Amino acid sequence: MKTLELSFKGSDKRVKHLRLKYVNADLTPGEVEAVMKQITDAKLFAKGDVDLYAEPLRAEVVETTKTALVGGPQPVAPAPAV
Repeated sequence: MKTLELSFKGSDKRVKHLRLKYVNADLTPGEVEAVMKQITDAKLFAKGDVDLYAEPLRAEVVETTKTALVGGPQPVAPAPAV
């Protein structure tokens, strides 16, 4: 699964992350940068007096894979005939 992880600095100087699953793998850096700028300009995310996404820092596509080590998917048993 691919996840887009956006990192921002809040007005409290702490780093905040916004993770979006099932992203388009063909996004360009310019498109992502423009969306991050829109998020900061909209000031939608706040907690008290703190703007959580005040300054864009970085964006990364994270790919995760799952590998079974022990066991695995069990076959589905057929339904009993009535």
